[in-house]
Formats: sequence, C-alpha cells, structure tokens
Amino acid sequence: MTRAPITEEQELPAYPIRAYQLIPDPNQPDVVALAIETDQGHSLFLATRQILEDLGKDLLERAAKMPAKRDRT
Repeated sequence: MTRAPITEEQELPAYPIRAYQLIPDPNQPDVVALAIETDQGHSLFLATRQILEDLGKDLLERAAKMPAKRDRT
C-alpha cells in the first residue's frame, strides 16, 4: 500500500490558470508532463495514466457542482 506523504497545512498563493498543455515524452511513454501557465509563469508536473484518470474524474465532478456560465445578451 502506498501512503500519501504527511504534510503540514499551510497557505499557498493561488493564481488563475491561463492555459495548460499535456506534453508526451517518447522516451517515457508511461508518464506525461502537464504544463500549467499562470500570470506568474509556468509550472510543470509529471503524471501517470492513473493520476490523469483520477484528475479528469475529479475535475468533471467539481465542474458539475459549479454554476453554469450565463450567456450575456
């Protein structure tokens, strides 16, 4: 069983995501780089298939709980 690392709670700055990109690595087909762009710059994260599947599911569930965007006419 894999355990999550124990971390202390701390406040972190939050920046709006401006763009993202998934970057495959032909030398490591079992991971993908997730690049996230904010006004503060880019961050790069490596993710496995399982992480991407879990993240995608969690994002869809969270989005479903948010108010729908209204059209301005």
